[in-house]
Amino acid sequence: MANDLMNRYNDLFDHMGGWLDNSRDFLDTHAFRNILQSDVAEDDKEYTVKIDVPGMSKDDIHLAYSDGVLTISGHRSTFKDDSDKKKSLIRQERSEGSVSRSFALPSVDKSRISAKLTDGVLTVVLPKTSAEENEDTITIE
Repeated sequence: MANDLMNRYNDLFDHMGGWLDNSRDFLDTHAFRNILQSDVAEDDKEYTVKIDVPGMSKDDIHLAYSDGVLTISGHRSTFKDDSDKKKSLIRQERSEGSVSRSFALPSVDKSRISAKLTDGVLTVVLPKTSAEENEDTITIE
């Protein structure tokens, strides 16, 4: 449908496997791994975006829709646990930081966008505008 170009872009990088992810880990040991992994679905009436946001509350997440682009950003604080002073941390993989993702989703009725956070998954529903509302042509009198 409307996002064939985006799908081709994603397919290109999917075929590269984890090579780019591994190089990022080499360069940045504090990178969020597997954060904001997303599924984007579309039908005739709406787009549905499901985003994994582990360790984030709704107050940690910011959503914006502007110029046909949905942007999700969030911040996660560290999971440091000092409750047991007798134990030393051997390995720490859960880190803190900010992340952001953007998706080109044209022809959305901004006033009807809804979002819900359940069990670490943010679901954003973006209803599409009708063809008449999305008309770019101007009739000459």
